[in-house]
Amino acid sequence: MITWAAPTFESMALSGLALFERAVSLAPENPVPLAKLGNIHLDRYDFVRAADAFRRALRFDPHDLATRVRLARCLNELGHHDACIALLAPEGLDEAARGDANVHCQRATALIALGQDGEADLRAALARRPDHAVALTRLAKLLRKAGRYGELVRLCDDLAAQGIRNAQLLLEWGRARALTGDIGRARNLLFDHDRVFRVAELSPKTDWRAFNRSFAQELISHPVILDRFGDDDANRGSRRVHHLVAGERPDLVRLLVGSVQAAVDEMIASLLPAPFDPWLEAMPRQARLHCWGLIQRSGEFENWHVHRGGWLSGVYYVDLPAAFSVAGDGAGCIEYGPPPSLATEPAPTAPLRIAPCEGMLLLAPSHYHHRTIPFTADGYRISFAFDVVPVATHA
Repeated sequence: MITWAAPTFESMALSGLALFERAVSLAPENPVPLAKLGNIHLDRYDFVRAADAFRRALRFDPHDLATRVRLARCLNELGHHDACIALLAPEGLDEAARGDANVHCQRATALIALGQDGEADLRAALARRPDHAVALTRLAKLLRKAGRYGELVRLCDDLAAQGIRNAQLLLEWGRARALTGDIGRARNLLFDHDRVFRVAELSPKTDWRAFNRSFAQELISHPVILDRFGDDDANRGSRRVHHLVAGERPDLVRLLVGSVQAAVDEMIASLLPAPFDPWLEAMPRQARLHCWGLIQRSGEFENWHVHRGGWLSGVYYVDLPAAFSVAGDGAGCIEYGPPPSLATEPAPTAPLRIAPCEGMLLLAPSHYHHRTIPFTADGYRISFAFDVVPVATHA
């Protein structure tokens, strides 16, 4: 069973912003509030303001490596890759900073964006931190693009031998096995229909219809609704509420979190191991829910994606504009399946399409690819999404 830590809601979005803006105005040369202000802007994916705060903080504390790396991320997000490389130039860093995994990863990201070779930096990042999911993502993509499938298998086998079992490793390991013809193990890693779990209704002690009406209104009227999420290439018009407890009814959020945690515990108790089962091996002893609200209107959807920071991911359906069905084009449905990058290869398994309904909870391994199919109907499709994030691993 999982021991639950406090969930993350990124709740500093409103109060923290005003607080640290005030602190900066009172002490404009103090790097600490400047860096914290940058972090809040980063949580809101406002890379311009975050970069400005981080630059100002570094003027007064140029040796703050965490701030330097966060500024580098902002520069990459903004397309200022040359500036990122200059910021992370080895001659400007001390010995510890030169070997930092995040420094290597951000520099590699900039080099690749400029059409240069970032492989050495990515391998250096993984050598320093084998669980670095972003470095693995970038390096695996590079190897696949070059057709170096055998090297990708060896990379994943080596990381697995070191005990790494994060979502990105499970995905890349399965994809590498599929690309080299090991379909049996690829199927076990990439997608198993039996590990998409449906809960028709949460605890019977709560009037969930009344709850859903209140929670839908809470999300639609929330003061911090985001329409951009950094490097999330899956979004096609959706809006999100990351700062859930900054609204009028944080009690609703906490009730839902507790009910979801209970449902996850019940699901875990039903799991049966398979002969080759790296995902179940990776079940964390301690975890927290990382939660957000999702609001979609007609024509908006999420493209194929995974949740590399979690072990298990799920969605609870709060409100739907019309009855969705798997028939025809499956408008409004959620679909799980093998990675779309394997579309031209022998598919390890067929996709699974599910028509959501109000009050349904779905749970699946975080590394399973999934998408939502666009719908055309009046009203909102509103859901509560979450990752079960291991506490003891890096995101």
